[in-house]
Amino acid sequence: MKRLTVALLAAAISTPILAAEKPYVGIDYQLGTFTQRNTDVNPDTIRLRAGTEINKSLAVEAQAAFGTGGDTYVATGNVKYDIKVDSFYSIFLKPQLQISKSITAYGLLGGTYIDVSASSAGKADDTGFTHTFSYGAGADFAIKNGIRLGADFIQYMDDYNAISVGIRIPIQ
Repeated sequence: MKRLTVALLAAAISTPILAAEKPYVGIDYQLGTFTQRNTDVNPDTIRLRAGTEINKSLAVEAQAAFGTGGDTYVATGNVKYDIKVDSFYSIFLKPQLQISKSITAYGLLGGTYIDVSASSAGKADDTGFTHTFSYGAGADFAIKNGIRLGADFIQYMDDYNAISVGIRIPIQ
């Protein structure tokens, strides 16, 4: 976790990144799917992101999220576990393709530190950060003055993916 935090801080304060053409910030709602023993649970998160478009075909984006709600997984013996994404931190390369003047499609390739917890009454919590390769795809749509609405799908780890919907605002 410390290495990714240092990398995110370095990217955020790096002169070349801040001097790039189109820096932005965004906020999104995410509905995730965590698969546990062939059963899906759907924790949700709020995701914050910051990035910059280096050129019209490539951007770099950092993401951080915190869980806003969990879901219940019922194990054998009717033992109930509350599954929640406590937090995650990601950094992505974001190749993008402008489809029209207002629509851009993009891919996401990078890494994530993610903390998913499982808790049950009378049992110890199972929690801990996992580092993993992550990938995804999405699209966004220009609204006005550089503000964009978008949606994406990201596979953050083998057992967890999320669909996100949110807004992106340029910094300038």
